[in-house]
Amino acid sequence: MKKKSLIRKLKLPFIIIGAVFLVLLGIRFYNQYRFNLEKQTRFMMDTYVTIYAVGPATVTAPAINSALDRMQEIDTKFNSLNPDSPIYAFNHQGVVINDPEIVDVVRLALQIARDSDGAFDITVAPLIELWGFYGKSPRIPGEDEIKACLSKIGYQYLVLNGATLQKSKSDVQIELGGIAKGYAVSQAVKVLKAAGVNSALIDAGGDVYALGKRGRELWKVGIRSPRGDNLLGYVEVEDLAVMGSGDYERFFVKDGKRYHHIFNPRTGYPVEGVSATTLIHADPMVADAWNTAVFVLGPEMGLKRVEMIPEMETIMVTTSGEIIYSTGLKNALHELKTE
Repeated sequence: MKKKSLIRKLKLPFIIIGAVFLVLLGIRFYNQYRFNLEKQTRFMMDTYVTIYAVGPATVTAPAINSALDRMQEIDTKFNSLNPDSPIYAFNHQGVVINDPEIVDVVRLALQIARDSDGAFDITVAPLIELWGFYGKSPRIPGEDEIKACLSKIGYQYLVLNGATLQKSKSDVQIELGGIAKGYAVSQAVKVLKAAGVNSALIDAGGDVYALGKRGRELWKVGIRSPRGDNLLGYVEVEDLAVMGSGDYERFFVKDGKRYHHIFNPRTGYPVEGVSATTLIHADPMVADAWNTAVFVLGPEMGLKRVEMIPEMETIMVTTSGEIIYSTGLKNALHELKTE
């Protein structure tokens, strides 16, 4: 089956050359359009989450507040470090998870794990802890430590039994950070729509979803280089998620080498060869998880997988600075023009 392109939703010109994080462009609205832009920001999920919404303040202000409340609720429930979270109890006490919301997210995570041949794996929590990325003092573990830790890794040890999640190996732990943010964004979109908001932009620390248009124009999402602070370009989108991952988010440098928090579940080491990935898809949760998978798979295999999935596009930046993008974006890469 020939893959359909997202180009119909992406308007030129734009450029995506790496992604330290996604930044917003074009938030200025012209008076002749006669609409109000409401904005609220909160800190959650270890980042600042900002929601912009277009419309009467009497509608948008409470809608944004409710959407942020919903995201905060998800952050609390899905935080594996929160002692009150079902995930914490599952990880440390082996308590079966029967929360339908968590089970549904895990079900999708396991499907993507299978489809990506394990490149996306929510059981990498022990590796993140071993390398010290849960704390303030990351380190390089010894090979014996990594080998022992790998025995705890494997999505196949998770067992979905109807509406419950169990594990077949007691020391297996899960970390949903690679998909939960996308889920939170998708839930915020639902809240906004239910409140009558049809024009909004959610920026969850660089993971962005554009709902509708911003008045008569598309939303503009800009991207910065993985190794610089300069704005290199932007993409104009509508009803799409634009998710970024990179070796710039959580990392440390030892003897001139960068070690980051995105691990290859098979080797136990941070992924090498890729500096950043950006993935575009209509479903924020799917985009979030597949973005990690593509990063782990690398340029060749990652690109092949994306090309097989309808309505999905990606751009990757290698550590050497090479830019690789899917066919749907091939003719849509342009330098940012000064207007």
